[in-house]
Amino acid sequence: MSDDVECPYCGEGQEINHDDGYGYDEDEKHEQQCSDCDKNFVFTTSISYYYEAEKADCLNDGEHVLAMSATYPRERSDMQCRDCEYKRKPTSAEFVAAGIVKI
Repeated sequence: MSDDVECPYCGEGQEINHDDGYGYDEDEKHEQQCSDCDKNFVFTTSISYYYEAEKADCLNDGEHVLAMSATYPRERSDMQCRDCEYKRKPTSAEFVAAGIVKI
């Protein structure tokens, strides 16, 4: 595991204790005790987002690129597009092609 912060008193790395979701709220100070020197310190939380763009030709007049989902039981599988969130129930022929016998 990697350390989240360094203790401001002794400099030792500390992992923030997020039991029950504690310490995730932004704009407030959270308290924690150093596991090395036993002194209490406060920390604030900043959450950042990272975005990554991908092509989705199916959203631009292209065809959906469908594949059978890996669902258990297999009879509940869907056909899902690899590029977007589109999904639909497989046809009987698609079930057969995937080796799935519907009961």
